[in-house]
Amino acid sequence: MAVPSRIRGPVSEPTLASAVVDRLRGDILHGALPPGEKLRLEHLAPRYGVGRTPLREACCRLASEGLVTIEDQRGFRVAPISRADLLDLTRTRQQIETLALRAAIVHGDIGWEGEVTAALHRLQRRAPASGSGTLDDTWELEHARFHATLLSACGSPWLLKFHATLFDQTERYRRLAQAYGKAGRNVEDEHSTLVKATLERDAERACALLTEHIARTTELVLAGHPGLRAEASGATVILPTKRRSHRAKD
Repeated sequence: MAVPSRIRGPVSEPTLASAVVDRLRGDILHGALPPGEKLRLEHLAPRYGVGRTPLREACCRLASEGLVTIEDQRGFRVAPISRADLLDLTRTRQQIETLALRAAIVHGDIGWEGEVTAALHRLQRRAPASGSGTLDDTWELEHARFHATLLSACGSPWLLKFHATLFDQTERYRRLAQAYGKAGRNVEDEHSTLVKATLERDAERACALLTEHIARTTELVLAGHPGLRAEASGATVILPTKRRSHRAKD
């Protein structure tokens, strides 16, 4: 997950380009630039303190990630959201991440086990206080690192790249829905149980837990965001059959 960067003082062109991409991505992921908004370069230039050329390059790069759309002769827009898109993202992320997790469980060594344990510990330390649904930027960053670390031993840069793109896309939906209230959920317990199964090298259980963890987020987003909840849907979120009976405990 990208965190907005601040540009301070003279920087090289590659650093400037990366900083603009990170800041623009962060504003899209956090909803500061809402879905469907026209990205007018002349208005964004003063906001980010750069010229139109790096902004245009940043928009093109984010278009390749699916966060921005390019309109012929009409510039750029923040990518829209929809129930169908979120369900598609969810299924694809479940397939990609369980494939990567299975490989990580096979190939991960003791060093990877330590990194996963440390990532979980850092995430738990940033958990919101009891009764608070507020998730700060540090928690968001550690959450992204946790999921990336869990899959890091899979041995496939392509799987990790796909994971990063899909993770950002689904996180955008979660953050947009957060503005409308957050349903009760013991996400810390979900993460701990997932790590326990992973370190026990129980691939079937770990993948079932990861699949349900992703699905649970999508269900809460669909229930919480009025624009997504209002859409007619004939599709459902994929959940692992063996764990359906335990959903009432989440």
